[in-house]
Amino acid sequence: MNRIIGLRRILGLAAVAGLCVVSVGVSTGQSADPFVAGGRSTRPVELAASQAEAAKAHARELSVALGLSPGVSRRVERLDDRFEHRTYDEVTSLDSTGHEVAIVRLETDGTVAMAVALGWQPGRGPRIDASAAERRGRSLARAAGLSVDGQPSVRAAGAGGWSIAWSRVVDGTPVRGDGVRVTLWPDGTFHGLARTERRVAAAPAQPIASGAAREAAEAWAAGRYGTAAVDLRVAAIERAWVAQNGAFAPNGLDAPAETLRLAWVVRFDASGRLAQRLRSIELWLDAGDGSVLGGDVAE
Repeated sequence: MNRIIGLRRILGLAAVAGLCVVSVGVSTGQSADPFVAGGRSTRPVELAASQAEAAKAHARELSVALGLSPGVSRRVERLDDRFEHRTYDEVTSLDSTGHEVAIVRLETDGTVAMAVALGWQPGRGPRIDASAAERRGRSLARAAGLSVDGQPSVRAAGAGGWSIAWSRVVDGTPVRGDGVRVTLWPDGTFHGLARTERRVAAAPAQPIASGAAREAAEAWAAGRYGTAAVDLRVAAIERAWVAQNGAFAPNGLDAPAETLRLAWVVRFDASGRLAQRLRSIELWLDAGDGSVLGGDVAE
């Protein structure tokens, strides 16, 4: 079962600026030519003239539906994103002076991955409230051809605008970083949209229990931090789909894994002397065998 429902953990996208970082699409042989840290994550790939014209036409239709400026001209490029493991057609709209005014990214099947208005948009009316923002966000998502269900997360965004987000849930478990987000200017004018939906692996037939995950996490903490591990307290344990990132491996991955796996997410809060170095640690353990998949550190 795969659906979009109200957000529990905000999408792995920064509002507006982060709308350009989404993970939708298909792999194009990254295993043979992987992303290398410090290098360019995207590269242009061949796009037939007929496909380019189709992408431009689709982007124009989408711009009209969302209230984006279609510009007076458009350029298109098919990009292979080796970091995000996806391929998309990026259509940039330009005004009469040649300035970029909007960007639309389309999956190779035509589904919208991202759309954003560039530059500052002066308000044309008073600031809308949260309930109006939710209705507006839902309407815009549907205008873009996206299906969203359930109660979204609605929060104030930069410059007085709004962020309306629906997280993706698979088999009752949230998918970290996946879902749909719509951002609005204060008066409800469209600002941006992003959709993320990555591949998930099959769930383990016999997942380990939360107690076993806790024990494995505490053993990992003792091995990594030694006597300082007494300053780490397990604050939360929950299941989620995550992209293995090698955060704690000596020679970790340069990019998140392409396929997400079901994991126990164990969060440690730090205290005492260790709190001078970090605030918390999030450890991801494979829900099937308890192996470390990665995680994150808040310093």
